[in-house]
Amino acid sequence: MPSVYPITLYAPEAQAHYPHMAKRDLALWERFLRQRGQEFLAFSYDVALGGVRPSNVLDDEASLRGWQYSTALKIDAIGWQSNQAWLIEVRPEATVSAYGSAVVYTLVARRERITELPLIPCVVCEAIQPDVEWACAETGVQVIKV
Repeated sequence: MPSVYPITLYAPEAQAHYPHMAKRDLALWERFLRQRGQEFLAFSYDVALGGVRPSNVLDDEASLRGWQYSTALKIDAIGWQSNQAWLIEVRPEATVSAYGSAVVYTLVARRERITELPLIPCVVCEAIQPDVEWACAETGVQVIKV
């Protein structure tokens, strides 16, 4: 299953609501949209991948998906271009955890085959720790400072 729930596409402009995006990330994300949103055809938000479905419980499909969603990884945003899908972690200050999120989300998205497009891990931030910036450069994680 590619994602817990179907992936929805939104125009590359500010939306009224971004599910599960932290409040401190919202201003940063909307600044990114103003500066770089036109580079993308669409965005998807709160894309849930992986997670666990209990195997010892007989339950209806909606309940099983709800359980899976509660244990799934949630990608802040996926930016869709005609030839790539960018898996985006949004953090004002990018630390090791932002790097790890971008990498793990990309690996799980590949495993779940959410698209045939090449997957690009990305961190959108205001600032980034120097060692994390170096690690991103070494491993192909894109860093966009806004």
